[in-house]
Amino acid sequence: MAYKKYVPPSKKKEDPKFPSRYGSHVSMIDEEMTAKIQDSSMVVCKDLEGFYVTSRKKLDNKLADPQRYSPKEYREKKLKEHLKED
Repeated sequence: MAYKKYVPPSKKKEDPKFPSRYGSHVSMIDEEMTAKIQDSSMVVCKDLEGFYVTSRKKLDNKLADPQRYSPKEYREKKLKEHLKED
């Protein structure tokens, strides 16, 4: 009877860690992009899907942020609407 050689499982590339899966957090704010938007009550956050605009009220409130889990096309559209026109 032949035994197979043990092969350890391969290590997967880990994604960056965020405090929660659907909520927006202060640690996700992109200061450079936030400076480019018109409304001071809004911030630009970044996650694995890219940038999105959300309200400061949505940060660290332990609730899901609809702006974060919305479709990528919608997120891009809202970001363009909030960018300052120079």
